[in-house]
Amino acid sequence: MVLQAVSRKMFDELHHHRPGPSWPHEEVEWFVERTRTLIAHISRNMTSGNWVFVIEGRDERGRFHELETRDGIPSQAEARAELEKELNRVLATGLKVFSSIMRNFW
Repeated sequence: MVLQAVSRKMFDELHHHRPGPSWPHEEVEWFVERTRTLIAHISRNMTSGNWVFVIEGRDERGRFHELETRDGIPSQAEARAELEKELNRVLATGLKVFSSIMRNFW
C-alpha cells in the first residue's frame, strides 16, 4: 500500500483544522502518503454498520480537503482495498496540490 498506517494522534497533528464528523461514525484506521500530500482514514458508519473511507489532499495553503469519500462498503478489508485503488488513481494524476473545489473531480 502506498499509504503508511499511522496513529490517530499523528493523523490529528497533520490535520489539525479538521472539522467534526457530519455523521455518527467511528474512525478505526488512519493513513498518510509518504510525501504527506494525501491522508486518509477508514471509519465504521455507526448508523448503517457499513464501512467508509475518506481521502484528503493538501491545498495551496497546506490544508487538507476531502477529495473522495465512499460509504456503504460491507467490510473493513474491502474499504481498505477500495481506498488503495482510489488512492492509486489520485496519485496517477501527478497532482501535488489539490484545491478544495476539486472534490470528486476524478
